[in-house]
Amino acid sequence: MPKWLIRLKGERFDLEDFPKLLRLPEVKVVEEDGSFYLESSEFNSLTSAEEVRERGRELIKLINGVTKFNRNNFLGISEDAIIRVEDDGKRHGYLFLESSVKIRTKTKCQLTAIAADGSEIGITQPSALESLFEVAQKHNVVAKALSLYQHGTWNSLYKAYETLRGDVCGEYQIIKNGWSVKSDISRFRQTVQSEAAIGDSARHVASNKFKPPAQPMTLLEARALIKTILSRWVSSKT
Repeated sequence: MPKWLIRLKGERFDLEDFPKLLRLPEVKVVEEDGSFYLESSEFNSLTSAEEVRERGRELIKLINGVTKFNRNNFLGISEDAIIRVEDDGKRHGYLFLESSVKIRTKTKCQLTAIAADGSEIGITQPSALESLFEVAQKHNVVAKALSLYQHGTWNSLYKAYETLRGDVCGEYQIIKNGWSVKSDISRFRQTVQSEAAIGDSARHVASNKFKPPAQPMTLLEARALIKTILSRWVSSKT
């Protein structure tokens, strides 16, 4: 049976960790000869490059959302080509796209265990990315909230918050669960709605109805607050 792959495009900085971090039975990234490919059991029943591209874009959107949430300096990946691998190993490629470049740094860590005899034992366990991906794949509302969060704008942060708030049936429940405190949420809401606080980025411009808080929140503070609430919400679904 022919096999479908999606060759991924992005910075090597972003791509090189995926073979270690995303290796679920149904979705994984593999490296072959310096290129990175998305594999999925969901591609097995598909018959055309267009179908694979459509489903692949949904998976890549999900991967981008959870990875950006997991690592702030992640820039994102996209599909470079759809690859059909025939039974005899021959490959046919379809649909090419684009990417961009920046320079960043990161740190790595490796988890090991020590056996009774003092030898090291490698530990295989789900990565943080895999765990987050599985929750987002299982709960569409999580995938939506993380996709909104990755844009990092006032508007997208508020929409991510609204998505979460709707899922738990209100702000009261967020506070009751201990995911944040009322004063921080109020400060965020007041800031994001006030033109006097953040100018044209506000949800309500040309309106004097929404007064700024005494100390408007910065965008960095808002990102940190919403990420904290989202993290605790996602953890509640595992």
